[in-house]
Amino acid sequence: MNLQRAKDFAIGLGFVIIQIVLFRHLKFYGMQPDLVLVYLLFIMTRRDRTTSIMMAGGLGFIQDAFLDMWGLNMFAKTLLAFGGYRFIPRSAESRLLLGQVFLLTVGAALIHNIIFLGLSGLIGSYSTELYFWRLWIGNSIYTGLVASFLYLFRTK
Repeated sequence: MNLQRAKDFAIGLGFVIIQIVLFRHLKFYGMQPDLVLVYLLFIMTRRDRTTSIMMAGGLGFIQDAFLDMWGLNMFAKTLLAFGGYRFIPRSAESRLLLGQVFLLTVGAALIHNIIFLGLSGLIGSYSTELYFWRLWIGNSIYTGLVASFLYLFRTK
């Protein structure tokens, strides 16, 4: 592992800790954003495909270990990084508009959450229909709003 990957992983570990300590308790009608997913989207814009997939698997595994959801986040984030890498814009010179950031994050979160909920449906974790829609749509929009807010304070 080179120094840049180790630095990215350490920052990602910080995002996991912030997700567990802070954002897990910032629920709005039972919905919560996925800050780790926002960081993985940032990694996907800056690093190569292999780094993105390894980071998604590692950070998803650590997030699952803290949340006691063994494998669900890891699989969903890895599959999103594997399949969605080529659709994420990687131009460092041009800045995206705030609406583009919001739509990109909401789209990625919708895909991540449907994979996550599909897997959890196989094991029977979230069985009620209202909870499904709240997690799928609500968490995705909340994640998009948090990503847009963080994008406003991004530095070059």
